[in-house]
This record gives sequence, structure tokens and C-alpha cells, in this order.
Amino acid sequence: MTPDNQANRPLTPEDYERAAQLWPGELLSRATNLLTVPTWLPGEDRFWFRHERPVGHEFVLVDAATGDRRPAFDHAVVARALDADPARLPIESFEYDGDCIVAEVEGRETLVRIDTRDGSSAEVPKPDPNGFLGPTGEELFVRDHNLWVRAEDGSERQLTTDGEEYYGWAEAPDASDDRIDRDREGRPPGTIGCFWNPAGTHVLVPRVDERAVTAYPFVENIPDDGDVLPQVRYVRGKMTGDAEDSRWEWYVVAVADGSRVRVGELPGELRVLPWHAWWTGHGTIVALASTTAQDCAAAVEIDAATGEARVGYLEHDHMFRFNNVWFHDDNVRYLPDRHELLWFTFASGWPHLWLIDLASGKARQVTDGEWVVQDVVRAVGRQVFFTAGGVVPGRNPYLRSLYRVELDGDGPNAGLKCLTPEDADHAFPAVPSGTVIRDSGERADRHSCLAPSGKYFVDNISRVDLPPVIRLRDADGNTVAELARADVSGLDEIGWTCPETFCAKAADGETDVWGVLVKPRRFAERDSWPVLERIYGGHQVLAQPRSFLEGLNGMFMFGLHSLAEMGFVVVLLDGPGTPIRSRAFRDLTWHEPDRFGIKHHRAAIEDAARTRPWMDLSRVGVSGHSSGGYGTVMAMLLEPDFYAVGFASAPALDPGASAAYVNEPHFGKPDYGDGRSAKRTPGEISPYHAQVAPSAYAERLSGRLAIVYGDLDEQVEPSGVLRFIGALIDAGKDFDVLPLPGRNHHFTTEPYCQKRLWDYFVEHVQGRKPLRHHRLDVAPGERLHVT
Repeated sequence: MTPDNQANRPLTPEDYERAAQLWPGELLSRATNLLTVPTWLPGEDRFWFRHERPVGHEFVLVDAATGDRRPAFDHAVVARALDADPARLPIESFEYDGDCIVAEVEGRETLVRIDTRDGSSAEVPKPDPNGFLGPTGEELFVRDHNLWVRAEDGSERQLTTDGEEYYGWAEAPDASDDRIDRDREGRPPGTIGCFWNPAGTHVLVPRVDERAVTAYPFVENIPDDGDVLPQVRYVRGKMTGDAEDSRWEWYVVAVADGSRVRVGELPGELRVLPWHAWWTGHGTIVALASTTAQDCAAAVEIDAATGEARVGYLEHDHMFRFNNVWFHDDNVRYLPDRHELLWFTFASGWPHLWLIDLASGKARQVTDGEWVVQDVVRAVGRQVFFTAGGVVPGRNPYLRSLYRVELDGDGPNAGLKCLTPEDADHAFPAVPSGTVIRDSGERADRHSCLAPSGKYFVDNISRVDLPPVIRLRDADGNTVAELARADVSGLDEIGWTCPETFCAKAADGETDVWGVLVKPRRFAERDSWPVLERIYGGHQVLAQPRSFLEGLNGMFMFGLHSLAEMGFVVVLLDGPGTPIRSRAFRDLTWHEPDRFGIKHHRAAIEDAARTRPWMDLSRVGVSGHSSGGYGTVMAMLLEPDFYAVGFASAPALDPGASAAYVNEPHFGKPDYGDGRSAKRTPGEISPYHAQVAPSAYAERLSGRLAIVYGDLDEQVEPSGVLRFIGALIDAGKDFDVLPLPGRNHHFTTEPYCQKRLWDYFVEHVQGRKPLRHHRLDVAPGERLHVT
């Protein structure tokens, strides 16, 4: 039996209109108060937040000690200044300045200073987005590859004169995913990694030498400037097996005269990272170091006067990261009072916090147990606040709860206390990796759910099936006040249904695999539903949603409600090899030919279907983007009798000949024999990289496969996609290809791409006829990246 007994009915415009009702932007517009992140006032336990109302929104000022609240300012006065509706003020953020606010206003290139008494206003220049503000008000910035300083009065002076292209001061590496867009728009490179000392007299600055690094050629077939002839655009970056990598040099530069001291070289392939560095009170700088392959990490102490660099602590792990997932800030903090470093590691078999004495190099464990430290929120005095999952047996291990632990105790878990006891996800939005190098520490601390004092926090309580309730709590977890409650009546009006969380077994029959099922609104258990998996499988990002907001439009949830509405049950899970679990779970697929654990994905879906007979496993499709595109293709090749249809977008299909910074953390550093990690000939591929390359399995393709790629994708080189296409041709295989001219890596939110995805599965999984040449009447969307 098929849904609505419509197996052979061609699609109509109404089918697409129903799916478009569940477009991510439409869903988000139908709910309010999905996530609240307060802005704390400097030196106070007061904060403001944006409270969404049935009509419009208001800005509210809250005293955390009492829970008392009042309007953050006179909305009518500010509305006059902005010529706006008081209930819909177009303010994105603001800071108090006496009786004024300095606001960032939607669509304006400057800030606006507004007197909240009379509504008078004036434009204020925005801070340089590529500048680094120092403690005395001076700002370091880059112009023409050199360092400059801007004083508070606006005067400027040059600090260096020897910067050049591909060897500039404080410039992000060329392979930063936006080089081609920068060239098209005439933008300079982004800046990275400048750290002022507390006195504002010196700054730690990187200089990246990429002059000898491979320049990968991208062919812009339809040039942005209108030229009819293709153009070649080059992006420099180490490719897998290259002998030459970017060379990171670090300097301590005197702001007064530009004199500099070069930081000494580190052993092996270690290099100082540009995300964190802390000036100590005794003339040194503490920094973090790692390798391109992320196979070891170190705490480094630098003598600011001489540049001598000493490795204070070193750890080897074939997948070392300072956090669980990319896009989150590192779970490392410098504690100046005792010259210690809070450290994050899998050394015990689970991701936990340790404390390193930088003077002696000795380490001791702060947290322990068969559970996961997720994100460090803040260290306050001798206490650390962090989110964790899996502490309570039987609960979803990915759901976050806030915990507090003492740093001084007889052993691990000293004074460990859960501050958010509800069986739900308590979202403490992570600081995006790299944000802390732009804002000063004080400013970054004030944009956090936890007060800088550590006395109060804002708790976003939800699950994919539980609309958010936002509470203000004290440091012991006691509720001070309820701040807001989500209104999801707009979702109820259209019959939206939340994802269903499930737990199933991996291929070993023992390992728990968690995920969600997304169903159409007309779902009925009496019917039989074809199944689609949205796969990612990478080691560095969690795919499944945890919070209600993520369930609407999480990083990998984009468009899944619309896709399900076309008549599918969609599965999204995190199998072995993915983060936020134990080392054993993370390493279960390490150095296996089935690196992404496709057999475990299949086993989990089959196990889930045992208690859900409405899942029709005779009709299964799979789709994914980027690493998920690789996972899609490997699913079609390694489990061809299960996955019948695949739609792979921006698939990373050539592990042995792709960007090293993307490839090596996934598959490891190449080993060409005799411990050699540099290839001798351009076409040399390491044995393991050849083993995990889809081309090796091209003969096994038996289903329908679509490959979609952009010709200007800086993360997934088009040549790798075309090499796999060539392997399919050599194997005599039929397949479909959709090249997208002028697109980079981020095209999946385009309505055209989403419709092609829907149509491919409707036609080849359901056997129905899609509506050709039908344009979706929706705006391009945006994927949620950090929560």
C-alpha cells in the first residue's frame, strides 16, 4: 500500500505548494522565541534580550538578581529616530552609552547613536570588521599585506613594509573558502590571529608564507565580469601529499615602532594556531599548536622578549581537536592565577577536561566518566561551567545539560553539579570558532548565556519535540524567572509535525546509534512509506538536531520537512566515526575502507524499521552534501542492494588528491611507504587513500546516482568530481550530472537545487512523474550553523 493510494499519480503544482509551506524560512516565520542569547551589561548582572511578541518584538532589560524586567529603552522614541514601527524596530544589536544607545540597524552601513530621551541621532562608523581593537583604544589592521595602527582620533601609521601577496601580515590563508568571491568583489584577504598584550604595547601576529604552495586552478566558465572567455582563478593551499605547506611565522611586534621578535620554530609539523593566545603576567605568551592532519597538539609557551618557544605539553591522537565539533570555540582556557591551562582530550577514552600545570607539564583530570564534555562555557575563579551529555543513563547522549565542577579537589568530578536537571536540550550557543580573535575577551564574555560573574545564566530548554521555554537561573540552577516561552501556534496551524527521535543498533549489534525521523504531515502508520537518508558521516560535525530550533532548520535539517512532504520518511543519524561520543565510537571506522561507516547506517535504519513496519526498506534513497556527498556515493557503492537512488551534491570524491586541510583530518596523513607522507610523483596515491576512493568501487554502481557540483567550489575541487565521473564512464555506468556554473560550495539552499533533489527521488524512488519546469515560489534559504 502506498500513501493515499497515489503511487502513479503525476505531481501537480499543489504538491509543490504543500512542500513549500514547510520551507525552512516559512517554518521559522511561524514560531517565536526559539533561542535567546542575552547581552550582559559591562560589570553588571543585568542583561537585555529581544523578546518576540505575537506582533513584532521588544527589547527587555532584566535584573538577574531579582528577575525584574522593563523595556530596555523607550521604543517610541527610538522608533522616531529610525522612522520605524515601535513594535518592529530594525535593531540587530546595541550598546548603552549613558542616556543613548549605539545600535546596529538592519540595512545600514554605519551604527546609529540615538538619545533615548529626545530621539536625536547621529551616524557612527562601524568598527573595522578586519581590525583588532587593543586595550588602549588603538586598532591593528592590514592594508596592502602590511600591518597598520589606527589611533582613537582616526590617525593611522604603518608598522611593517615588507608584506606581499601570499606572504602578508595577519592575513588568512588563501584557502579560506572565499578567495574567488574576494577576487570577484575586489575585497582584501580576511585577517586572523592578532593578540594584544594587556598594556597595549605589543601584539603577537602571524605571517603566512604561501609563495611555494600549490596554486589550484579553477576555471570560471561564465566569468562574473561578463567576458565570454573563461577565466582561470587560482587558490593556493596544500594538496594531499604535497611536500610544501603554508609556513606560519609568528612575531611579537612593538606597536610604538614596528620592531619585531620572531617566535622560534616548533618541532616536527607543529604550528601555533591563530584562534587563541594568552599573555601571561610574567613576560610570556601561552598558545595552542597542532598540525594540518590534526594528529597531535601542544600547549606552547613563548618568551615575548626573545621569541623562544617551549612545548609545555604534547599529546598525540590521530584525530585531536580542542573541541568536539568544528564551528565551536576550543574547550581550552588559560587560568592566569596559577599558570594553568584547562585542556580537552580523549585520553581517558571519553572527551573530558584536564588541567595542565604549565610550569611542570603535569596534567590531572578534572572530569571523568562514561559521558561527554561538549562545550566549555566559562571558567570563573576555580570553577568551570560546561555542557555535557550522556551523564544520566538512558537519556539521549547528545542533549546538552549545564554542569559546574571545581578545579581544586581530591580527584575528578570535584563538586560536580548539574544545573539544568530537565530531560531536554539546554542550548548554550557555542561561540563560532575564530570569533574570540575578533572581539575582546570582555565583549565576547558578555554575549553568552552565562553571566561573566558566573552567578546567573539564561537556560534555553527544548527538544526537537518540545517547544522552548527560556528561564533565568542562578548558579545553583534555581529558577529566578521565566523570560520567554516559544509560540508555535503558527506551526500548529499548518499541521507541522516534529521529528521523532530514535535509537537503534549499529552493525555490531551493540553500539547505540541515535537519530531522527522526519515525516510528512499526512503520515499514517497504515501506509507504507519509502525511506530517504540524509547522510553526512564526517568526524567533525553533529548531523542530527537536538533543540527545537535545530529540528526546524538545523545544519543538516535544511529542507528535510519539505522533502518528507513529497511522500517520504527521512532519516538523519550520526553513526560510528562521528563526534560527541566516546573514543571507541569515534574510532570504530578509523582507517577502515568503509571510513564513513555505511554498514552501520544501514544496520541502524534496518533496526529502526523492525518496530516501524511502515518504513518501506524496498525503496531507499540517500542524499548528502560535501562529506555527505562522499557518504552518498559510498552508500551507493558499498551497500548497493540497500541504497537504490542517490543524490550527491558537492561530493568530496578524491581523498588522495584534494585539499589537505579538508582531507587529512578525515582520512589521516597519507603514508606512501617507509613513513613517507610526501608523494614522489604528481599522480602517486597512498594505499589507504586509494582504498577509500569511490573510484575503486565504480564497478559496483547499480542504482540511479545524480552528481551535482559547482565549478568554483573551493572546498571540493571539481577535478576530483570529474575523475570519479571518468571512472564511472570507464566502468560503463549510467548516471546523471548537474553542473552549476559560478557556484561555490554553498548552493544547497537554492530553491532550484532543492526542487531537483525532490524530483529525483519522486521519480526514481516513488516511480511518479515530477512536474517539469516548475519554479518554487520561495526565497533562497540559510542553514543554521552554530547553536
